[in-house]
Parts: sequence; C-alpha cells; structure tokens
Amino acid sequence: MKYLKKFSLIKESHSHEECVDLIIDTMRDFLDDERKIVFKSPIDDMTYQDYVNKNSNYLGFKPVVNTGNLLKSQFIIVFKDIKDYSDFLSVTSNMQSVIGKLKDEDWNMYDFRVETEARESGTNYLLGSESKVIFESLSYYFSKPDQRIPGNFKVPTIKDLNTIFKRYSLEAQDFELVENEHGDLESEMRVEFEALTFGGEFPQKVDDCFEQVCDRFGFNSYHWEVGHWDVTFFYN
Repeated sequence: MKYLKKFSLIKESHSHEECVDLIIDTMRDFLDDERKIVFKSPIDDMTYQDYVNKNSNYLGFKPVVNTGNLLKSQFIIVFKDIKDYSDFLSVTSNMQSVIGKLKDEDWNMYDFRVETEARESGTNYLLGSESKVIFESLSYYFSKPDQRIPGNFKVPTIKDLNTIFKRYSLEAQDFELVENEHGDLESEMRVEFEALTFGGEFPQKVDDCFEQVCDRFGFNSYHWEVGHWDVTFFYN
C-alpha cells in the first residue's frame, strides 16, 4: 500500500489538550444525547467517558503524532449505535455542521465508511425469509496535511513496533536497515516477525497492522508477501 503525502513547514502546534477539546466540543450535541461514539487515533482509542475521566485512553488518544520526521494529524469518529436507516439519515445530516466546524480548524474529511450486516428478521408467507439491515458502525475520517519536521527520520525500535504488532497477535523479532538501489541513504527497514497465535498461524488483518505502523511511525509505504515472515517499510 502506498501513502501519498502532502507536506508543509511547521509553524505552530497545538497542545494535546487543546486538540482533543476541540474535537469533543464539535461533537457536543451528539455527546449530550449520549450517543455511543468512539474516537480513534494512530495511538489509542477514546470514548467520551475516557475524556471526562482523563484516563490512560484519553492520554493515548493523539490526533497529532510525531512520526519519524513528520507531524501527522488524523483521527476517526465512529458511531456505534445507529439504530436504523432513519437514524442513519439523521446522524449524517447533523454531522454536516461538525464537518464544517472541523474544516474551519483545517481538519478535512477524507473518507466515510458504513458497516452493515443483514440478519434474518422472520418469514414472509409470499416472499420467504426476510432480512433486516443492522448498522454496525458509521465512521468519519479526518486529517490535515503532514508537516515536515527538520532532521533525520527517527527509526522505531523493536519495542516501539511491538506496541502495534502485539495488538494483532504478532511480535517483531529483529530488523535490518537496507540501503536503496542507488546507494543513497538508508530508506528501507526490513522487519522479521512471528505470530503469537496458537499453532503459530498467521492472524487475521495482518495488513491492518502494517498500515497502522506506517501511520504511527511515518513510513511512506510497506511491502509484504502473504506467507512470508518479514515485511519491509519504506521511508524518506
């Protein structure tokens, strides 16, 4: 998977508290209605109760992350309680004001995803079995252009990598920095890993793990062949 990046020079950075407060304030109407919402970042996820309690999930929710030689800004708002199609239309309509407020702060919505599941709801005499559409989640993705940080790329350690690998039942064992084809500065990091699953089989969502590593540590892309126990991450 390739990641296209836009760069700008860093002029200023808001504190973690200011950034999270802004996101919560834009969602205040939904939160006052006690909607079940999860806020996701490359580091950790947070609920509104986490925000109120100022616990470890709140501290781990970082919409703006220093990744290698980039300041990367992105987060996801996920509704987990869409009741039916009418509720879906209501939420999407009311989210327009949230999208507008966030855009005023340079946060742009770049993706929108709906997860549904069809479940049998009974049997109709004429049509046979009937299905009901269940809304599993409704997600809004926001980001800002990446900001270049002066200095060299900061290569993550094995311990750093395993903060993400282990979430997916994988464990990074060793890594090697490899020079690119033109003999310039090192631009590849090849990581050997193993599975923590019973029997050592490949767990599900391996690609999700590698994509999250790219987002968290600032790699441009990665290459992994199914069935191989190594993955290569590319960086500038």
